[in-house]
Amino acid sequence: MLAAAEGRKRRTALVIGVLLALTAALCAGGWVLWGRGGGTSSNEHADRVQPADAIRETVETPPRTPEGGTAAEYVDKTIKEGQTASAKGTWATEKIVAKAIVNVVKGFRIGDSEEVWQLKFPGPVCAVTRHVSVDGRTAVAYSGERPKKADTGAGATCDRIAVFDIDTGRKVWDKKLPGESALAMGVNVTMTRGTVVAVSGQASVAYDMTSGRRLWTDTAVTQCADTGYAGGRGLIALVRCGDSADPEFRIQKVAPRTGKTLWTYKVAASIKGVHLASSSPPVIAVAAGNLRSTNLIALSDDKGRQRGTIRLEGDRYVHSCDETFSAEVERCTGVVVGKRQLFMATKPRDFSPETSRGLVANEIVSFDLATGNTVRKFDAKPGRPMFPLRMSGDRVIAYREGGSAPSAAVSLDPDSGEESILLLFGESEAPTMDGLEPPDVVYERGRIFLATTSVTRPKGDGPQQWVMRGFESSR
Repeated sequence: MLAAAEGRKRRTALVIGVLLALTAALCAGGWVLWGRGGGTSSNEHADRVQPADAIRETVETPPRTPEGGTAAEYVDKTIKEGQTASAKGTWATEKIVAKAIVNVVKGFRIGDSEEVWQLKFPGPVCAVTRHVSVDGRTAVAYSGERPKKADTGAGATCDRIAVFDIDTGRKVWDKKLPGESALAMGVNVTMTRGTVVAVSGQASVAYDMTSGRRLWTDTAVTQCADTGYAGGRGLIALVRCGDSADPEFRIQKVAPRTGKTLWTYKVAASIKGVHLASSSPPVIAVAAGNLRSTNLIALSDDKGRQRGTIRLEGDRYVHSCDETFSAEVERCTGVVVGKRQLFMATKPRDFSPETSRGLVANEIVSFDLATGNTVRKFDAKPGRPMFPLRMSGDRVIAYREGGSAPSAAVSLDPDSGEESILLLFGESEAPTMDGLEPPDVVYERGRIFLATTSVTRPKGDGPQQWVMRGFESSR
């Protein structure tokens, strides 16, 4: 029997608690109606069919006008001169955009940028998830110890996890992670329907999203251990076996409420590293020969069988799977996965060569998940590269950098190849998406938010670095 399977069996499923939680959810009728209105609201039917504790998949509709104005902005004044601090974590609802910086998450009202709430932790926020529930909850891991001196938080222990409401800043629950306290580099957090899952060092654990009740845990030390999970529509685990010199990897689909393994895919022995791009449909990034990702592999949702393989061709694509100095497993933010296709941008060119399609800065390329073959290319404008952000129903929302023209959020139709403008806005100071530190870019309910993932206060009288800016339709 595989050691990974043995470890999975050691997870303690709290069956009675699960049944009680399901009963309570059914009695409460956990379905949400978005009744907030407004010209930038999304397709209300798409929200209605999702329960409150499902992971949000907003289907956007175009704003009344694409001409953009400021929705919110945040420049931090607490970072000391010469200091660099972590600022990972950006989330938005219809009313609030929230930003994490060091040991604080701040909520800003969309429209006037007023700080309306602040959630402070003893130590730094050390792991976040980009997932948000339909009713506006998300999760962070943080250090329960106050740091001895100000730093970025990378060297602090990461021993607690909390779920909070983005609209109000209210902490829904707060728990200590099981096992020995891990450093920030060893903690991963994700969410799927009704469940928050974390890996902390050698321990993995799942909690009920609403109550914080522990659903299952695995703290046994074996030759195989969970290193992280990808959430969203489903839940898959990355399992690592053996020593660091000669590791073996397995992908397992996991039942969120019980921890039961539903299938296992064994990664080829030659692979040196694996990251999780999507849980459903399952897509993984693998590094063959070195630690740089070389291929994307699509798996079947029902059996975990290998489907299409996509070669990354060195530096051709901006997939963001190989972020330096990070242990995050669910991180291929440059890879957007739909039901049938996968989307990635090519790396922006230093010049725009003339092709049969004219002058282009880069392309967003779609690939068939079943075959790995190229399906379509969406050309960017000259000098204005664009990058996919997320799915919106069957369409792709992409961010187009500005250059000499306004930046834009656009909607791409994979079937027709049509591009539609959602929002035009001026943003010349945002970092480039293919840089060493690409920004968090969130498009939600007709608004786009660009946020840095680290903040530096220059020495002397230099300008402070912005933390977050958001734009919405001016009407």
